[in-house]
Amino acid sequence: MKSDRWLWIILCLGAALRLYGLGERSLSYDECQQFWASRGNVLSSNRDITLDPPFFALLLRAWSVAGRGEATLRLLPCLLGILGIPAVYFLARRVSGDLLTARIASLFFALAPYPIRYSQSVRVYSLALLLCALLPAACAPARPDEPPRRRLAIAGLTCAGLLAMYGVLWLAGALFAVFLVARTRRADEAPLPVLAPLAGGMLAAAPLYLLSIPTQMSQGTPSYFYEDKFLPVTGVRDALAFLGQGLWGMSGFFSFIHPLAGLLFGALALLGVVKLGRDPIARPMALAWLLSLAAAAGASAFRLYPFGGTRQMLYAAPLFYLFSAHGLASLRPHLKGALTLAGLAAMIGGCGVFLYRYHSEPGGQEMRPVMSYLEQHAGPGDRIIVNKDAVPQFRFYYHGAPEAVIWGKETVIRDYVKELNLILSEDPAPRFWLVFSHGWSDERRGRLQELSPSVELEDRFEAHRAAVYLVARRPRAAGLQPLPAHP
Repeated sequence: MKSDRWLWIILCLGAALRLYGLGERSLSYDECQQFWASRGNVLSSNRDITLDPPFFALLLRAWSVAGRGEATLRLLPCLLGILGIPAVYFLARRVSGDLLTARIASLFFALAPYPIRYSQSVRVYSLALLLCALLPAACAPARPDEPPRRRLAIAGLTCAGLLAMYGVLWLAGALFAVFLVARTRRADEAPLPVLAPLAGGMLAAAPLYLLSIPTQMSQGTPSYFYEDKFLPVTGVRDALAFLGQGLWGMSGFFSFIHPLAGLLFGALALLGVVKLGRDPIARPMALAWLLSLAAAAGASAFRLYPFGGTRQMLYAAPLFYLFSAHGLASLRPHLKGALTLAGLAAMIGGCGVFLYRYHSEPGGQEMRPVMSYLEQHAGPGDRIIVNKDAVPQFRFYYHGAPEAVIWGKETVIRDYVKELNLILSEDPAPRFWLVFSHGWSDERRGRLQELSPSVELEDRFEAHRAAVYLVARRPRAAGLQPLPAHP
């Protein structure tokens, strides 16, 4: 790996894409939730706040000692995302034995939108991608004289992966099942003894699973791999449609989102599975990948969250890049390599479109400028009513007097105006700042016309999906003035 100059070029390219604009955006609702999950007793706070095991929260707690700025916090997942590039290269080279496949797979991972996005998000996903590239690479069949440290690596990666994301259970379980029955046909090769290390890693993670799973299993699960809906299990036809839509959605999610991109790279991945499935050394990885997908799909169908849904299936992404790359590399002999070049051009073009939109369009909730405006304009006697959906970001960005804050308990998707009117009727303060963030929209802003006629709008500041409004009491009842649409 160290002597492959193409890997270094791809690594530098991927690092540049992940580092650029790292601290530009405000921390989103989910990122702030993850930050607060790393405070206090991580084992309990992470379980109560997130839908993931505690490993990333523990890393974030240690990392945040260096600072709480956006760029500082995001540097942790960014570094993990950068390390994922050589990890995918190593996985592809070890499983396929083909240099071109390894280069294309690492380039695919370096350019794919969601690995880039996750590298700039204080979430568990870049850690999961890294570990799920290293685990199957460590388990790949090898010569029987492999050093014992590889078995320790398998056990450690299994435990770390399971404690990073619950869905990794399907990958570890599929690897265990496949190596339980698989045997290589070559006399000079033997399957690496992976069963004991895999079992040991799973047993090591079990106590923390028992601590969190009862809480996590009470949540719902997406019906198919990409959409957040429930699957009505009504028959074989719906089940087949579920699998087809799910695989298509997953391929788009892992590649470049557009339906045609999902179809193209999904087809390449299936071609790669067929090609590598003929090799007795690579066959266990292909079988493990397909088995793990089928298991996660079944969990999604039966709503067994957190073991279903696309994000819980990120364990499948590194192998997806491997199989897609091998499928693309296998087209090299055709039309003098024109098909391979066309596939590479599709990667570069898809990444270019994503990067333009990602850096030119707002994302998440821009709470930072909203809080800056609030702190500059709030008076000494003002009260601040924080909507429930804005609490994580407000707690992260607010540096004013805590006694001025009233914590809302109603989400914006429900009757939040009723709660506001109740607070306005009980608190005698002359002015109130209303803070909104996650889930905020023009439609929900329009409901502010239902506020008590005893107050009127005096000021407002709106950013992308976040806003603050100042309402003050007036001597006589009158309807609120309509809020014009904010550009």
